[in-house]
Amino acid sequence: GVFMPPMHPTTEDPTLAIHRDLELMELLDDLGYDEAWIGEHHSGGWEIHGSPELFIAAAAQRTKHIRFGTGVVSTPYHHPYMVAERIRNLDHLTRGRLMFGMGPGSLPSDAHMMGIEPSRVRDLLEDSIDPIVRLLNGETVTQKTDWFTLQDARLHFLSYKEEGIELAVASQVSPTGSQLAGKFGMGLLSLGAT
Repeated sequence: GVFMPPMHPTTEDPTLAIHRDLELMELLDDLGYDEAWIGEHHSGGWEIHGSPELFIAAAAQRTKHIRFGTGVVSTPYHHPYMVAERIRNLDHLTRGRLMFGMGPGSLPSDAHMMGIEPSRVRDLLEDSIDPIVRLLNGETVTQKTDWFTLQDARLHFLSYKEEGIELAVASQVSPTGSQLAGKFGMGLLSLGAT
């Protein structure tokens, strides 16, 4: 597989870069790659996809076999219900070729732009995982924290596949991701975790 933030020079035309990334997904599919992980970034300049879900939706329409993973959706930047809803829809758009990776967000400048204290993102990630997983499992969720409220929340429909979506959490600097992967029984995206 391939992990693709993706990175592009800031002097490059973003439209050309995005379309080249889509062409790369087609090539990886033709070459028999099993999976591609696409990241979410907002402030670094080099990593230009602000929504891995949008990119994956477009790439899935151009490919037949390769599985796509969000590498990652930075859950502290999104309401948990909206994350679960987008992931469920993308699961069906890809006909079950989706893997859902989530994390705290790796760029403090992303959090800063949204008014989130960078020191809180790992706690916000932990707060969001349980309701997201429960929603994706078809449960009705009522939960209130200091940053989100869910009232009798449930998704429109179940997963494309009976076994659901493969879930993973990122671990980059701290042990938080590894601990959460164990706590919730998810896979681990080890991004420089050494």
